[in-house]
Amino acid sequence: MVQDFQNILIYEDELARSRRFLPLTYTRCLAELRSGALSGIERVKLAFPGKAIYLHTTTELQAVIAARHSLPVNEVPSGVTLLLNARDIFEKPKAERIVGDISADVASCIVSGVPLKGADYESVNGTTSLWDIVHNNSATIGVDATLMLESGWMSIDPVSIPNTFIEHPKHLMVHPTARVSAGVVFDCTSGHIIVESGAQIYPQSTIIGPAVIGAKSIVKIGAKIYGSTTIGPTSKVGGEIENSIIQGYSNKQHDGYLGHSFIGEWCNLGAGTNTSDLKNDYSNVRVTIEGEEFDTKSMFVGLMMGDHSKSGIGVQFNTGTAVGVSCNIFDAGFPPKWIPNFSWGGASGLTLYRYEKAMEVARKVMERRGVEMRGEEETMVRRLFTLRTIVEL
Repeated sequence: MVQDFQNILIYEDELARSRRFLPLTYTRCLAELRSGALSGIERVKLAFPGKAIYLHTTTELQAVIAARHSLPVNEVPSGVTLLLNARDIFEKPKAERIVGDISADVASCIVSGVPLKGADYESVNGTTSLWDIVHNNSATIGVDATLMLESGWMSIDPVSIPNTFIEHPKHLMVHPTARVSAGVVFDCTSGHIIVESGAQIYPQSTIIGPAVIGAKSIVKIGAKIYGSTTIGPTSKVGGEIENSIIQGYSNKQHDGYLGHSFIGEWCNLGAGTNTSDLKNDYSNVRVTIEGEEFDTKSMFVGLMMGDHSKSGIGVQFNTGTAVGVSCNIFDAGFPPKWIPNFSWGGASGLTLYRYEKAMEVARKVMERRGVEMRGEEETMVRRLFTLRTIVEL
């Protein structure tokens, strides 16, 4: 019998803080990353309803994450607590490590934002990188579909959707407030397709499951969405997308291929932007982040892009490219495979993106979605810019 608990602490170990999760974790803790139909925090809330959730992250991100979620961050829970490694919540979270009191040593790490170490805290089976999250997205969509249905998620009867073609309709979940136009094809043969509240699927689009279209997102006319794809909330997508995750509030509206990629928030991929996700010699893709090279152990890895970054018309990203925060990438040819935060340029060279200009664009983009940049967000971005200028010097 599982011991009852009042609190859940989602903590980070050393691997969760590694470069393997950059550039997405420049601006968020690991538990905020989206996969399947949910962020890690949302998945824990559905799996354990009514429990008080505490988050553990770096001191640099503490204030901004607390403001985003109105949750205690780097605070020690009082009472019986379930400890969850953030790398273990990209599947259905399990109530395996419950403690009555958190030890003084662990409490000290939590308050100071230090990663938890040791065999009891470092996950063996959890996700180990952004590309792992992307590759496992198909299974996570299935987990989330079950969690959502068990929690009473509302879905209309697929038979009531007129002028569409639906294969395996029992795996189609469409929220009553979503709008599906004529001529849309839903192929759920290989897994669930989840269309969330306020989403719009324009005519002649094809979506192959498992896939998720987030709340208030738009799938443009003739889009081709392949399996294992998650489109986060308030995004606009078109062209061809395969086995990719868009965190939310980002656009890939036009023709072009996005494959085996993870895109942050407030990003825009210009018309004709393409990502390569397979090398010509079919060898494993290697990814370099902040000078550290990783063998992904996979033939398929595309683009990892941090928040507020943009690509111009016709940009081509090579296999295993990582783009930092607030970058503006344009130019013919392939840009470098590692593009640091606040970079401006492309294949012909990169310079430093002016902070004032980058922030002006960021505010405009957010205002267009009715979102105001918080002071904590601006402080976080300013810190990243300062770190980049130190490196530049």
